[in-house]
Amino acid sequence: MNHGELFISFLIDLQRIFRTEVIPKELSYSQVLAIIIIPNDGIEMSELAWALGLENSTITRLIARLERNNYVKRKKNKLDKRSINVFLNQKGAVIQKDIEKKIDKIGNEIFIRNNQVEKELFLENLSLFQWSLKKTFLKK
Repeated sequence: MNHGELFISFLIDLQRIFRTEVIPKELSYSQVLAIIIIPNDGIEMSELAWALGLENSTITRLIARLERNNYVKRKKNKLDKRSINVFLNQKGAVIQKDIEKKIDKIGNEIFIRNNQVEKELFLENLSLFQWSLKKTFLKK
């Protein structure tokens, strides 16, 4: 299997697991990704758009839907009044924690058959892979 085939297979498997095991029925895939990315101290809208690979107009509509359903709130940036920050409200924070628990559970199920050395090696390689992805896209 070459790199491209492996990446596609990896992406499809992760998305299938995420869509079937993690995402609450009342939220879309994109909404859940936005919720899990938003840190406790909030995130600037354009930064969120970049992190999700979406246009600013698309992220604006996405966040507006989440705000209408009381998952997030928007506030003007105190330092730059032209920019808007997004914060999770209590409902969004609860969903975020629930998603994190589900993801941890899936991770534990994957690792249950591995010894400690295999787990550490796998996590080290996965971290290296993720860092390589970030470096590649930070250049763009």
